[in-house]
Amino acid sequence: MIRHRGLRGAAHRPRQGAERPRRIRTRLCAAAIALGIIATGQLKPPQQTEALWTDGEVGRATLTAISVPIPPYGGECGIVGSLLNLGQSSLTIRWRLPAGYTLADARIGYTGSNGLVPAVDTLLGTGLRTTQSNGVLTTELTGALLNAALGASRSISVLVVHPSGWTSPTRTVVGDWPLLGLGAATCTMTPAT
Repeated sequence: MIRHRGLRGAAHRPRQGAERPRRIRTRLCAAAIALGIIATGQLKPPQQTEALWTDGEVGRATLTAISVPIPPYGGECGIVGSLLNLGQSSLTIRWRLPAGYTLADARIGYTGSNGLVPAVDTLLGTGLRTTQSNGVLTTELTGALLNAALGASRSISVLVVHPSGWTSPTRTVVGDWPLLGLGAATCTMTPAT
């Protein structure tokens, strides 16, 4: 009897790493078959359908829209002019806070500004200043911003912002200074009261 010299049981053991290439080949073959089926049109796209249904349940809801109130009238507007409009000039709006709102909710804008600024920022402002007395807020725009020898028109507007982000209508005062300060400077508030 002749014995074969070699590794014992080598014919029965799979080679290390032989399984991995076989898995890759199987996956590539499956992908190629799927692409072939799709390319020949064997798979049909889903068809559109019309679906109707009825449900005996009924829902009811009540929606309430908030209405953010305009800052109430606080008194007549004020304007100061000067000869040739070279001296100190000012424009004033008087207003109140709506019930339930604080000074932090108010926003003030004026011509020449880069948008609305919180009213609390104007308490210490130099060109725009807000003071409060007996519930009436007075916002005054003063200084060189209003000086114009050829006449000028400036405005101040006030609104309040609800915590939701909704804003009130705007209360505005517009001031007009005449050419060379000849004649009376005038202001108009909208709404008037």
